[in-house]
Amino acid sequence: MMKKVIYLDNSATNRYKPRRVLKVLLSYTKKQSNAGHGGNSQSIKLYQKIWQIREKVATHYGLDKTENVIFTKNCTEALNIAIHGLSFYEKNNVIVSTFEHNSVLRPLYNLQERGKISLTVVTPSNKKYITSKDIRRCITDKTALVCVCSYSNVTGNRNDIENIGKLCAQHDILFLVDDAQGAGHERINMIESNINFLAFSGHKGFFSPQGVGALCINYTKSLSPIIQGGTGTDSHSLSQPSHLPESLESGTLMAPIITSLGEGIDFVEKNQSKINKRISLLSNYLTKRLSEINIIKIFSTHTIKSGVITFEVEGIDSVRVSTYLDEKCGIITRSGLHCAPLAHKFLNTTKSGLVRISVNHKNTLKEMKYTIRSIKKCINYYKKA
Repeated sequence: MMKKVIYLDNSATNRYKPRRVLKVLLSYTKKQSNAGHGGNSQSIKLYQKIWQIREKVATHYGLDKTENVIFTKNCTEALNIAIHGLSFYEKNNVIVSTFEHNSVLRPLYNLQERGKISLTVVTPSNKKYITSKDIRRCITDKTALVCVCSYSNVTGNRNDIENIGKLCAQHDILFLVDDAQGAGHERINMIESNINFLAFSGHKGFFSPQGVGALCINYTKSLSPIIQGGTGTDSHSLSQPSHLPESLESGTLMAPIITSLGEGIDFVEKNQSKINKRISLLSNYLTKRLSEINIIKIFSTHTIKSGVITFEVEGIDSVRVSTYLDEKCGIITRSGLHCAPLAHKFLNTTKSGLVRISVNHKNTLKEMKYTIRSIKKCINYYKKA
């Protein structure tokens, strides 16, 4: 008989979906039309529904312009729209944190390889998270953009984005935040925090199905579209529309998934304190018990609101640990480099990687106790081998 699976990889994708999210997903899948691409009543009605979801996203992130929410298929696409959509001229230096995901690093390194920008990688002086002091020491008169994630997907640690945003505003520097890991765990007001671009995905902290993300824009100038095509507006023109959201949003929108994202946001906003309280309880328990195992080093030290706990076991490769937990114990975790190579280089974990546990509020204390016992069994297994 197959073991019950304990899913602890929620920062990769959240397996739990509220009933209201699934209900709306099914409903709009059954009655699909092409939102905004046509003058019929069904198309218009669905476009209006999607506009309501834009308003929810804008309100959640403190934006005053609904049209500045651009729906994408994931956070990666949203980040690429922001990075490749900017024009770099005299000011072409970009400061990027060592904790960034490849969704930020790869487009930036691509621009550097093409001679469009120069890159400065900033590391934390406190060894844990990026502060405004770290950014300040890297700023030059050529700095145009700063890229710092809200929470690291490797450590779960939170960067000081509020003070970084304030610093960027003082120096007339654009600020991009990857909120893939923070979305749903903590509300950010983009205007108050001086954030110009913020990208997130729906399938993690907002409990939506996979296939939707968004780029939120707090910037008066236009971004160049990286995809062009049908928008349902200005169909007489062979040029891409210049107004948001259509200038950056081409093709058929993922209406069923976008509407379910709206339900996920409602669920989070109604239950935020309960969700965070539960995640903190489970994360604190895991962190405490793991710290009692003398050959384990924990890297999640600044905050555990995101539910992420990463660690290494001395002498045992992270892939072996995760594989043992999966195959022998039915526990799903993640191992390796987590698509963030500079973070692992900074943490000196490139060779063996890290084991990442990420909980959600539906996990139980019983599961956490079983996980600790299983990790101890794994250690004993490889010690004997």
